[in-house]
Amino acid sequence: MAAAAVFKSTAQVTAHFAPVPWLSPAVGLLCGIIDMCARVSSNKNAFAQLQERCYDLLLVLQNHADEMGSDRMKEAVTSVEKTLDCIHKRIQVWAAKNRVELILLQLELSADIQECHEDITKCLQKFQFTSHLEIHKWQAEFENNRTADSAEVIKYLSDIKNTEEIVVETQKQHGDILHSLMDLLQKSLPGNAVGEERGLEKNLYYLQKSSGSLLPHSHLERGEVRRSGLWPVDGSSSMYDIWEGFYLNEEKVAIKVIRAAQCSPKTLSRFKREAAIWEDVWKLDRGKHILPFYGFCQNDGPYPYVVSPWQPNGTAPEYLNKYPDADHLAMIRGVAEGLRILHTMQPPVVHGNLKGSSIVIDSSGNPLLADFGFSKITEDITGVPFTMSTGISDSYRWLAPELIIDQGVLSTACDIYAFGMTVLELLTHKHPWEDVKRSTTVVIKVSQGQLPSRPRDAVVVERGLDGVVWGLLEKCWVTDSKERATIQQVLQELH
Repeated sequence: MAAAAVFKSTAQVTAHFAPVPWLSPAVGLLCGIIDMCARVSSNKNAFAQLQERCYDLLLVLQNHADEMGSDRMKEAVTSVEKTLDCIHKRIQVWAAKNRVELILLQLELSADIQECHEDITKCLQKFQFTSHLEIHKWQAEFENNRTADSAEVIKYLSDIKNTEEIVVETQKQHGDILHSLMDLLQKSLPGNAVGEERGLEKNLYYLQKSSGSLLPHSHLERGEVRRSGLWPVDGSSSMYDIWEGFYLNEEKVAIKVIRAAQCSPKTLSRFKREAAIWEDVWKLDRGKHILPFYGFCQNDGPYPYVVSPWQPNGTAPEYLNKYPDADHLAMIRGVAEGLRILHTMQPPVVHGNLKGSSIVIDSSGNPLLADFGFSKITEDITGVPFTMSTGISDSYRWLAPELIIDQGVLSTACDIYAFGMTVLELLTHKHPWEDVKRSTTVVIKVSQGQLPSRPRDAVVVERGLDGVVWGLLEKCWVTDSKERATIQQVLQELH
């Protein structure tokens, strides 16, 4: 709006109304409004329109002075002064806030400015000084200014020079307002645009990290994540591929593309339900024992994918092969702590496919449970029981007997069984049932109630597989799932 640049100064306003002494108190209020509007660091277009209408209010009163009797004129002057005084006090509150606070309170600020306009309209209507045309005109102009001010807000938020100010000021705000700003930033992401718009991603990223929260919207559909490279870097033969990528153009992430499912409204609905669990887990764990899910996407190719922070140390077996002197039992306790968090949630969360390859190692050498709930998601989306999924035979060595024999329901007891097999895997540096070549033979042995042979190699015992730990594994492998150890009992014996 041009008024923001050419509106009269307080000196010009005072000079214009100087010949009308009975307007002096109202002119003083108008000058105060002009000063306050100049101090407000946001929504310049809307405030320029507001002060223009305040000025017009005095002009209308001046122009109608000869038409009104003294009593009516006195009443009109009092009403105008009261209206301007109320507007001045409202703007004074906003002028005391910094730019980031104003951005955080955009909805409230815009609503307050609109109420000021409505007060002016009521004052004009009271003395029949206005028309429907004038009302429509200011309302249309107000909407245009609101759009222009929103664009200015996005421009400010997109400037990486403002990153520190944005982060510092938002840390002073309560959670709801902070969430609203992140929501605004995420919805304003430019998709596949390049150049200055990248600043919006950077500022959103650092705001998210400083707040210790996940993005407001788990469906990453506005270019929050971009793949790098032409080919996946890992994956299974038929279930999924893993790609490298970048999150908000700032952090390297792992993109797990689920080839077992096609993008559809059903997958979108299922992932949205699961995202609520991801957020609950994050609030409890903060990425200490469980690999966070940043979100999911299903508008980037035919298959949906989930996004997690990239872990350069790879999976637990890869890490232990590289660092054979690592503290194996400490790693196992960390895995158990992750299961404890999942199993003690209300309702409990089942991992569903625990094994060495679903444990990744962070930069400090600590284990993080990855892919929790993945088995159930795939089962729900495809309609095929997890144990009958294509490519799942590789997991038979870790699965509880009720899953591979009776096609039972995934449960915390299944996780405990798999945990026992995972402990065996990590301490031996070999898959469970290493002496059995075919996974189908493993199924037969499990159905017969057999257990893996106890390793007695000195190096394995030295890593921690003594009689106490072996006894714990046997408690994890009890055929009757109701009789298996709980995660609390596991941790008690490990500590």
